Amino acid sequence: MGDITIRQKKDWAQTLYLQGDMSQKDIAVKVNVSEKTISKWVNESDWDKLRKSLLATKPAILRRLYDHLDRLNTAIEKDNRLANSKEADAMHKITASIRNLETETSTGEIADVGRKFIQFVQKENWADAQKLTEYFDSFIKERLRG
Repeated sequence: MGDITIRQKKDWAQTLYLQGDMSQKDIAVKVNVSEKTISKWVNESDWDKLRKSLLATKPAILRRLYDHLDRLNTAIEKDNRLANSKEADAMHKITASIRNLETETSTGEIADVGRKFIQFVQKENWADAQKLTEYFDSFIKERLRG
């Protein structure tokens, strides 16, 4: 497997940081950069603020999209008419956005599930968990490469 770029390392470090269960030092070791680099990335890109906002971001966006779609439908039904082209286009775009958000799995979400699975395996077999961690880290690196 070839080397990953600095951008890919930064993306991987951000994913690990946003999960919230690793120290900056541990992330630096895992991503193979200095702890100073991790600290710089955290501060310049405001990862702390992003980490706080991630907990409700996806559900909040979905809720707003569903509310907007409901308002459109309610207005159309109130006037007892069909949607005009602008409304129909908006409804189509909102529906597509909802579908994408509900079915899309981000690298962060995949990493979170992987981390939980590895923690589960650790309770049963430490050696297997270590091997799974190696495979999973490689998998995440591949996803980040696109």
